[in-house]
Amino acid sequence: MLLLFVCKISAQNKLVTDSISFKNIIKEMPSFTIYGDNYLITGSTLGKTPDSDNSDAKFQIGFKQRLTNSALPWNTYAFFTYRQIAFWDIYKESVPFREINYNPGFAIMKPFFKNSRLNEILMFQFEHQSNGRDLENSRSWNYVSLSYMRFLSDRLTGKIKVWLPVGNLDGNSDITDYRGFQQLELDYKLNNSFIFESEFRKAYSLDWKGSMLLGLNFRISKTSNQYIYLQYFLGYSEDLINYNQDTQRLRVGIAFKDLFIKFRK
Repeated sequence: MLLLFVCKISAQNKLVTDSISFKNIIKEMPSFTIYGDNYLITGSTLGKTPDSDNSDAKFQIGFKQRLTNSALPWNTYAFFTYRQIAFWDIYKESVPFREINYNPGFAIMKPFFKNSRLNEILMFQFEHQSNGRDLENSRSWNYVSLSYMRFLSDRLTGKIKVWLPVGNLDGNSDITDYRGFQQLELDYKLNNSFIFESEFRKAYSLDWKGSMLLGLNFRISKTSNQYIYLQYFLGYSEDLINYNQDTQRLRVGIAFKDLFIKFRK
């Protein structure tokens, strides 16, 4: 599946200059494309001697399916989205998966242009997230989310995402006490080889509940979309099963980047 994602990426790296080129690129793109970064990384807990209990592998895969070939009313676009994050205890004898989180959704995207250039993206989503387990290990919730992305410069983008739980939260009724209701992302492209990423969440409390994710990407070659990926995570709710436990992990591996409308240059 990862190979399929990589083959679908080339159309996503074209430059978007105005509303006409945006519509043309959307039409030219395959309807089935990568959604978010796809990566496989491994590492350990900082401050501890690495062993099989505090070291693991983490991988993420994601795709989106465009539901129509043309724009909907108000120049919006509809997608089915899917993301999956797995935590894999590869250093234990039986190499078990500790946790797998599934995140399907439905999205409506609206681009905004200024001076004939793509300037902002607004996205409304209905999302479900669960770990597919039962009884006391079951974790799941539904939520609606609204994302606002803006090009702060040709090489710097900012994104704010807010969400609101919908329905039953049995098994993780206090998840927003650790994850909060919002997320801030800042991504900076230094040049064609280096990309810096950051993601911050903060719960509505006076303590340090929330999380921080920092990423450094180094492009392997000028003709590929493969990056050496270094990721640092600090805080709560990296996975669902242990959403209320503090985590600090440094991992490194390989990533396939979703660069569609990520940067202007």
